[in-house]
Amino acid sequence: MNSSFKENVKDELQFQGLSVKELSAKTNIPYQTLENYLNSRASMPPADYACRIAKVLNTDVESLLGEKDIQNSVPEEKKQDRHILTLISRLNPENKKAVLQILTTMVRGQENT
Repeated sequence: MNSSFKENVKDELQFQGLSVKELSAKTNIPYQTLENYLNSRASMPPADYACRIAKVLNTDVESLLGEKDIQNSVPEEKKQDRHILTLISRLNPENKKAVLQILTTMVRGQENT
């Protein structure tokens, strides 16, 4: 194993620009409970909590447990793609539509050159 659950969750939160409070709201896991898992005051979360956390962070439990080294096995371009998708997923529907229009125009322009 490469890293602990808490380190991997903290890294993923930082990468995605999410706070523990936001993770709490999205997973429906009490804030203090998450804080305990992330600050070694509690052991590993139960499987259902780990699954909820992984789902919200758009990863899998194995990666959070450090059983898969996703950061080192993913090419830099794919990491950037993932970051772009993460940011887009956090937009409201109106802004998502605007980004889609911009990207469509950019790709069409690129294909025509």
